[in-house]
Amino acid sequence: MPNASKATLRFRPLHESDIVILMDWFHDQRDLAIFDRGMPLPVNLQAMTESWKAALAYKTPPSDYWFLVETEKDRPLGLCGLQTISYVHGDAILPFFVSQASRGKGLATAMTSRLLDMAFRTLRLHRVSTLYRQDNVGTHKVLKRLGFQDEGRVREGWYSNGKHFDIMRVGILHHEWEAGREAVLSNREPTAFDFVDNADLAGH
Repeated sequence: MPNASKATLRFRPLHESDIVILMDWFHDQRDLAIFDRGMPLPVNLQAMTESWKAALAYKTPPSDYWFLVETEKDRPLGLCGLQTISYVHGDAILPFFVSQASRGKGLATAMTSRLLDMAFRTLRLHRVSTLYRQDNVGTHKVLKRLGFQDEGRVREGWYSNGKHFDIMRVGILHHEWEAGREAVLSNREPTAFDFVDNADLAGH
């Protein structure tokens, strides 16, 4: 049951109708540029919708799962997903984004912990990796807290606002997540929310 002293959040699949929410978030060029290496400038709703169609289209088996975190009053707080899932090699990429007003409250750690459980305990993947820009200190801290290990660096491979930044690649294996999971969940920074439930996300 959710903690009565905390706000209750919904963790639900992302829909095409939610693209307008991403438009609002990514009107801020700095946030867009640090989240999406392939889209350095804000675009209109039609272009944004087209760019997300492939990720939201159903495939058999699914190669992408995207989720939106929102309050019970439908205020969106964050976005996260598993993408480019390979069932042969047992891996996936984990991107995430938290709105400016919701940062510093433990939401990124909570979202990504939930996705790692989905990846390893439901989809039976072997490894999860992600990429981030060298100067993205917040993402670096979250991933280190979760137990991701450094796996490489692409020197000056991410260009933004007149500068070249290194691309950092990190990953975590199934057994590494299971070994550190309880410590991560019990030592998260205090948060002001609980998810509605612990439902099996792959079934939604």
